[in-house]
Amino acid sequence: MKTVTPPSADRLIDEIMGYRKAKILMVAAYLDVFTPLESARTASALARRLALDSRAVEILLDALTAIGYLRKRGRQYVNAPISRRYLVRGRPGYMGDNLKYQEMIWDAWGDLRHSIGKGGAVRPLEYWLLRHKGFTQEYIRGMDNIARGPAAEISAIVAPAPGSRLLDVGAGPGTYSLAFLRANPAMRATLLDLPSTLKVTRRMLAQFPALAARTRLKAGNYRDAAFGREDFDLVLLSHITHDENPEVNRRLIEESFRALKPGGRVIIHDFMLDPNRVQPVFGALFSVHMLAYTEGGRTYTAAEYGNWLRRAGFSRLTERRIAVKSRNSSRIIIGVKDQ
Repeated sequence: MKTVTPPSADRLIDEIMGYRKAKILMVAAYLDVFTPLESARTASALARRLALDSRAVEILLDALTAIGYLRKRGRQYVNAPISRRYLVRGRPGYMGDNLKYQEMIWDAWGDLRHSIGKGGAVRPLEYWLLRHKGFTQEYIRGMDNIARGPAAEISAIVAPAPGSRLLDVGAGPGTYSLAFLRANPAMRATLLDLPSTLKVTRRMLAQFPALAARTRLKAGNYRDAAFGREDFDLVLLSHITHDENPEVNRRLIEESFRALKPGGRVIIHDFMLDPNRVQPVFGALFSVHMLAYTEGGRTYTAAEYGNWLRRAGFSRLTERRIAVKSRNSSRIIIGVKDQ
């Protein structure tokens, strides 16, 4: 008789350790401990620099060393390669702003048990954007950290005609618009977002004055704003549909149809689930993230987007995977407004 090995509890322990590791990393990024650790320092020296408690910093740095983000030499600590690449402010691959945003929204995950009972976030995204001091800036900068690669890839795939006009709905930092403008010198872009968001967007665009000159910032809530009528060649809905319920998403797509010129295209970019809704794993977990801090958002399937697009009048739908080698790969679905 074959002996069946009982399941080990190690996996459960690993999962428990997972949230602790995540919290340690987010707090370290929030405190920006990695930038000064480009040079080796003792815990007490770093604590003085950051105006923190020396004992607590030593405990934090030892934990970061244990999980692979620092190296320890005697009593001194220095960044490991992964931290040098992604967690030092000013580096091209910097992702610290995104981790800082994740740290700020940690409390929303703390309410998850109550969100499941309620059917939506206890403190939805509007609370964080409008009432939580400092959140909007870190949220928008965090989106920029993770958008640059996908933005360049999408702009290359879409390849708009010269002189095209783009409407970027829920534009955030404007990363996707900037990628299109870089690749298309005669293009112009309108960025639609909340007034509080556009304050941050304007500061970020100021780093690229030549590109900013070809943008227009339009303040409004995309849930009820009019997009225009036959004013644009492209409408981009990037990473906003996961924040919304199906009714809002249908309206966004219908409004996009009205805003496009005949022959224009809508581009929906988001994390998307396979029909069984359990793959990719990142998408399934991201749906819980939406449950924790939006009122009706979730991760949707490509088929759901296809149904909404056809219902609005779009045809010739095409789908492409974005950042396919990444664990948080996404997809685009493009619909055409026929002549």
